[in-house]
Amino acid sequence: MKKLSEHFDEDEFKCPHCGEVKVNPVLVETLEDIRKYTDIPMKITSGYRCAAHNAAVGGKPSSAHLAGDAADFAVFSDKDRFKFLEAIFIYGPVRIGIGKDFIHVDVSLTLPHEVVWAYGND
Repeated sequence: MKKLSEHFDEDEFKCPHCGEVKVNPVLVETLEDIRKYTDIPMKITSGYRCAAHNAAVGGKPSSAHLAGDAADFAVFSDKDRFKFLEAIFIYGPVRIGIGKDFIHVDVSLTLPHEVVWAYGND
């Protein structure tokens, strides 16, 4: 298990289908900044996805997860969601998705920037 930062290691970003790890260092740095600002532990629920796993979970064919540019993490309360979003807007991932029990952040430079979406509203 290779440490990527103080609070994150490679295993958290590993594709559950193939076991491969791809993670953009900018993403790790951003997540670490968010973690330190909020002082709330973050459980990564989805990091890198190979094409097969991305298709199996209904991910978009252009998903930033395919390049290791995105991560989803669990959110356990509305108060935590508020604090995470506050930190996200300070530390600047360029793309944000908000789900009922998770937040998606990504640092893709090839997908549309400065966007926020809510899952279930497609």
